[in-house]
Amino acid sequence: MNLFSILKKLHKWIAVIVGAQLLVWVVSGLVFSLINHKEVKGNFIFKNQQKDSLSQSADFSQVLTLFPEASTVSLIRVHHRSAFKLSMKDQVKLVDATTFQETVISESLIKKIATESYAGGGELIALTKVSSRNDENRGMELPVWRLIYNDETSSTLYFSAITGEFQGVRTDNWRVFDFFMMLHFMDFTERGNFNNSLIIFFASLLVLFSLSGMLLISSSFSLADFTQLLHRFVDHRSVKLTIQDQRGQLLKLKVTKDTTLLDTLFERQIPIDSDCGGGGICGTCRVRIVNLTDQDRKELSEHEALTDKELAQGYRLSCQLVLERNLKIELGDGISVEKANKV
Repeated sequence: MNLFSILKKLHKWIAVIVGAQLLVWVVSGLVFSLINHKEVKGNFIFKNQQKDSLSQSADFSQVLTLFPEASTVSLIRVHHRSAFKLSMKDQVKLVDATTFQETVISESLIKKIATESYAGGGELIALTKVSSRNDENRGMELPVWRLIYNDETSSTLYFSAITGEFQGVRTDNWRVFDFFMMLHFMDFTERGNFNNSLIIFFASLLVLFSLSGMLLISSSFSLADFTQLLHRFVDHRSVKLTIQDQRGQLLKLKVTKDTTLLDTLFERQIPIDSDCGGGGICGTCRVRIVNLTDQDRKELSEHEALTDKELAQGYRLSCQLVLERNLKIELGDGISVEKANKV
């Protein structure tokens, strides 16, 4: 098996693998465009009703004295009461801002908090404390209270089991979105890591696919193909001109479009007379169009030095004849193309 065959086979299998992933990207992108992003966030399920102001007399110095091991202290609201959230080395504690007693977020307390926060219109059917990581509580502070409701979107609310703080809401829309997000970014753990190994792998495959495709394409073309394409690009401003003298000699040229025939004849050193210097008055630079068309018969306003009979026979003044298409021209007596410049 030669190198070309190996390259062709490699390109084919890379196309299958990359093509499958491209299909996944397109389908997941379509899902993203169709799904309601507001419903994905689930803001219509959760409403924060705890609008009480935090205690202005909270004694931070006292709590730091009682809990010197705390690295950070913040004041939060827990079901209409102010509390200190203490971050320790290995744990987080919740302390009542008035009594300085540790507060436990019990099942009954979390039900009260959730009742004020939930706005989905369903009933609570399950409440459990979760300490293990899964796809739904990804990124949350564990342990969490998980509250499942029987509403239209199968909503699940999550609250911190330590502080009672709201952690997030998960709905059917979120689950669909999360699944396709996983497929789209090929990140099966964090769902948003653009530098994961699968992304890098497929990016490398795409580079290899592009390079092998370029090599296969280049081997499928010859130099003549590119030369022909170049000629088509360069020659779009050119027309073919065939000149015949009275002795029957032919001169075939490729000349610049939209120039006058007289200028072209002078450029090619064909000795045609022009007493008026191209003014269309003397009539001495006449030629005859052999391949006359109906369009040529309509455009006669610039050839007043010729009779109607001459015009009908195809005679034109070369100083007034603009080269817009391929033409075959017959020269008058005494004019030869034998020594014409053919460049």
